[in-house]
Amino acid sequence: MTPSNFALLSEYLWPKGERRDLWMIVDGARSLRVFETLLESSFLQSCLYGGFIPRALEASVPYLVQLERDDAETRRLLMRAWGNSWGVLLRCDTAMNALRKHLRSFLKVRDSKGERLLFRYYDPRVLRVYLPSCTGEELRTLFGPVECFWTEGETPDEVVRFTLEGTKLVRSAFSLTERQEQPAWGGSTEERPRMRIYPGMLSVRDDQVARFKEAAQRQFEEWMIQHLRRFFAKRCERMGEARVRELVEYGIRRAASYGITMRREVCKYIDVMVVLGRDFDRDARYGWAQQILSGNIAPSQKGTLLLSTTRTHLGTMVRH
Repeated sequence: MTPSNFALLSEYLWPKGERRDLWMIVDGARSLRVFETLLESSFLQSCLYGGFIPRALEASVPYLVQLERDDAETRRLLMRAWGNSWGVLLRCDTAMNALRKHLRSFLKVRDSKGERLLFRYYDPRVLRVYLPSCTGEELRTLFGPVECFWTEGETPDEVVRFTLEGTKLVRSAFSLTERQEQPAWGGSTEERPRMRIYPGMLSVRDDQVARFKEAAQRQFEEWMIQHLRRFFAKRCERMGEARVRELVEYGIRRAASYGITMRREVCKYIDVMVVLGRDFDRDARYGWAQQILSGNIAPSQKGTLLLSTTRTHLGTMVRH
């Protein structure tokens, strides 16, 4: 984030000047720098998890932090956080203890089968998908005393505000490169499937879980495209945007056919595709690759072994 971007963000977050009603839920699990930033600061802050937190885990849990306008520590936190999905912001004119109690109630949810799940709603990539999928009742429960939520947009040069008007969600997007607001979007009022309500715990429907998975898939595809552009720039330039995107989508499907679904392993599979060809796994010249992919090897290790073996074979070819 540039200084001019930050100046615009501050105008959006504090439209009425300095007020002690802006908070951020900061996700320590995103980076070690998150906890380091909190340790360096004098923020009013509180861990959202209750009870004793082992020292080994205290750097990877969510914290509620009160932000202040024209404050150097707030500036440092937001400058580091923006674009890295460190957390979400919210406006709420209430005491920390009351707000913390409200936000803590959503850390665990139940799925359609009644299974308890950890819910990282404070990840901006999750909240952006979750809020538009909610019913009016769910929105009222989640907002409670909160006036609005703010998240990064799909790109770091945009900030998104979610507010509640009655039972209707209103999404407004603001540019961080110029003083401009995009037209507000009102959430759908369509009926959504009702599900069993578990007292004291929010429920997440199957259709919402499906949306999370779809969004995560799109995010990984975009990350993978940027990865290929970085490490295989000339090849990507020759292929063009459409073919690179199609290669990534095809590679994800081919990797899954061998049980490879962990992102780091899928990434390595696609890297090998770029080097050896998109159908290397069917090419007789690379029988060793087929042995790895179809062999009795844990899927969580196939991509790593495939990449290291590819490097070995390419090195042998170069030496000879």
